Amino acid sequence: MKKIIGYFLIVAFFLVGCKKDNAVETIPTPTEKIEVLINDIPFQTEKYYRIPYTLKTWEWEKEGLKLQQIEVLDDNSKLVLMTISQPDLPFIYKDPLEPNPFFTYDKISNYYLSIQLPILLTQEKPTKVSHRFLLRDTVQNKDVTVDGGTFSPRSNESPIVISSPVKGDNWLFINQSTLGYHFYVLFFVDGKIARGERFAFDNVKVNAEMNAILNGDPKVNESYFNYKDTLYAVANGTVLSIKDDRAENNGDAHDVPLNTIDEYGGNYLVLDIGGGRYAFYAHCVPNSFMVEIGDVVKEGDPIGLLGNSGNSDAPHLHFHIMDGTDILFSNGLPFVVKKYTKVGDFETGPTTPTIVTNSMMEEYSIINFE
Repeated sequence: MKKIIGYFLIVAFFLVGCKKDNAVETIPTPTEKIEVLINDIPFQTEKYYRIPYTLKTWEWEKEGLKLQQIEVLDDNSKLVLMTISQPDLPFIYKDPLEPNPFFTYDKISNYYLSIQLPILLTQEKPTKVSHRFLLRDTVQNKDVTVDGGTFSPRSNESPIVISSPVKGDNWLFINQSTLGYHFYVLFFVDGKIARGERFAFDNVKVNAEMNAILNGDPKVNESYFNYKDTLYAVANGTVLSIKDDRAENNGDAHDVPLNTIDEYGGNYLVLDIGGGRYAFYAHCVPNSFMVEIGDVVKEGDPIGLLGNSGNSDAPHLHFHIMDGTDILFSNGLPFVVKKYTKVGDFETGPTTPTIVTNSMMEEYSIINFE
């Protein structure tokens, strides 16, 4: 539950025996230098087929190397599918991990970084993907490349399809179709790597001009267009747990103290939607839940109100689907929405309405729901 609203291509040749400064040297590497640790089910948006995964690599900084660029390749054709350069490189987990007041992280001896590879819907999907890291050797003053991380995307599997947890017009879902938070979050605890927030989104509602999320005092919850909007069951299911009676922040003040990790979710609900999948709704208005633990609900039933409790900078819904009941230490699962209408993009304004089915949305897409 993070804060909301928050290329140059080097062409070089490896010449055997070349000792010239600034030459690019290709290092013969064992497969363990770069490997795919997590291979998630791909999902579709209105623009891309997104292939999400996490790489586990060697600790290159200990060799005096500085990462400059990552190329993601079609391993069959060797065509570059994606180039990530400074300053847009993925977040990298490395030892020592940033301390957390609520639990103790394991010591790690590799680097970990997560990538979503976007393939245009009109483009052929790769059957095998690999990587090329371009690094700067700061000791010998030369560039080196390291290849690896070859894998086959899970193209024969599909993400779960759900209804939207909100209805109405001019919604903005953020943080889900990017390399950023929440996607890259990993928890290294007790010898396991959990990723409960993976594929989560935060959402807000915008005005008709699609350039603002509130009208009035930003310290007042009622100024925000989405405050107290109704939340709905995304599928048939059973209410598994509810946490309630937690105070709300005042607008963007972030002024409610959080004393436990559980309080970061504020007032929340977990819905068991079957098949080992659980839908998580966070930051709700206190005492607004319309259901109780054990209630059986149908897809589309109202269950609560969108609020500003917990670790929240403004009224919004944090939503994700996970494969267990632990909000952080389960694994977040990719999902798509049955139907929405894209009507514009944040700050650039309205576009011709387009109906989209069985897809997630790109960050900054403005969407309507029936």
